[in-house]
Amino acid sequence: MINNDPSSGQRERKRAIRTRMRLTGEPYVVAARRHDAEVRRFDTSRMPVARCPQCSEGLVDVDVTPVCRTCGTTWESGAELAGEYAEVFLGLDWYSSIKDGGASPTQDCPDCGEQAVVAVRPEDSTFWTMMCLSCAAPWNDSCIRCGAPIQHREEGDLLACTACWEDAMERD
Repeated sequence: MINNDPSSGQRERKRAIRTRMRLTGEPYVVAARRHDAEVRRFDTSRMPVARCPQCSEGLVDVDVTPVCRTCGTTWESGAELAGEYAEVFLGLDWYSSIKDGGASPTQDCPDCGEQAVVAVRPEDSTFWTMMCLSCAAPWNDSCIRCGAPIQHREEGDLLACTACWEDAMERD
């Protein structure tokens, strides 16, 4: 028997998060974030694609040393690739961002800490709107408080990063 009830997936996710909380002692938000990170590592069907800023044709393998599959261009780090990607495909650079007060071309990744998160072009993505070009972590929203990349999976999820959530809880 196949269960087509979408809420059953939500119940399974919450059950898995609560189990993780019991095993690790993590608060719900931390356990949920880590659970979702583990799940998305295996869900490559909805991952964004990093296009090569050099040849615009190839796909970039995001790894320790990012490399284009087509033209062979390599970058020293995901942060270097992210800066070039933002400039070529998104028209964003640090000089203009600081001088004119525009959007930052890259952001810090909550998973790996590298400043390698960029917005992905709509034609390069199915669901995710941002991707870390250092660790390949996908993100689909921004924290309403600090603007950090976050991920929410269902309607009604809190749109705050773990750090802002924990800060708010400490103030109460």
